[in-house]
Amino acid sequence: MVELCERGELFVRRAPGPPGSPTVVLLHGWTVTADLNWYPAFEPLSRRASVVAFDHRGHGRGLPTRRFRFADCVDDVLAVADALDIDRFVCVGYSMGGAVAQLTARSAPERVAGLVLGATSSTFRGRGLRAVRFSLLPVVAAASRLAPVKIRYWGWEHAVFNIIGADISRWAQTEVLKADPQAMLDAGTELFNFDSSPWIAELPMPISQVRTLGDKAVPDYLQQELAEAVPGIDVYAYRGDHASVVTDFAAFWGCLGQALDSVGVPARAGGSPYDPPMAEAGR
Repeated sequence: MVELCERGELFVRRAPGPPGSPTVVLLHGWTVTADLNWYPAFEPLSRRASVVAFDHRGHGRGLPTRRFRFADCVDDVLAVADALDIDRFVCVGYSMGGAVAQLTARSAPERVAGLVLGATSSTFRGRGLRAVRFSLLPVVAAASRLAPVKIRYWGWEHAVFNIIGADISRWAQTEVLKADPQAMLDAGTELFNFDSSPWIAELPMPISQVRTLGDKAVPDYLQQELAEAVPGIDVYAYRGDHASVVTDFAAFWGCLGQALDSVGVPARAGGSPYDPPMAEAGR
């Protein structure tokens, strides 16, 4: 448990890395938790860096919030770093965590030494039916505030058991159910409004991307938009869906390892227990 001044206490996972190694802050995706998003990565990643991970506001054991905002998530990242006496760190953001990582780098470029952005984009609205669905989220979020709390949680349980987590394990469902339903809708609204394309190219730190080819949650064309928005970005791609960060971790790790190398988090002696896949690397 880490005390964050006026914010309160926050549960933080921390794994020490080799002496003198950099620190990597892992930022998880929408509706899940740090444990659910990153549990396969904690041990192998700690072989090359110190690892810090925690739940975003309204998710899992994250700080409670009346209205989920990315600006508060950024402040939380920096507050955790302050509490742990971490001056500079690399942000690794997956999906929604990629948006938080980009905003953190923009807010405190002197503290973020590098960015690794996985299965994410510079904008999430997309086009066609996806854009229509996303446009409804602000409306649904506003309407949800008028509903009784019990109704919100009933609706969230229905969504988890029948839509979001119908095909995942009971433990995974339990992790997702820890979320605040209103915060999930507010987070969807934040994703709808997020657009880093006007400024991401101005970030001074090295940036690399892990692309999940065939991803339906963050489609290929949105991940390509991120690559095109950052001149000189290092891109490492493999074929996998949005859950492959866990379900095909060997493939994900092969690309993540290369992406970390490119932003200054090199492998240490002893290597990794996972063999890299046939990754597509390019500029």
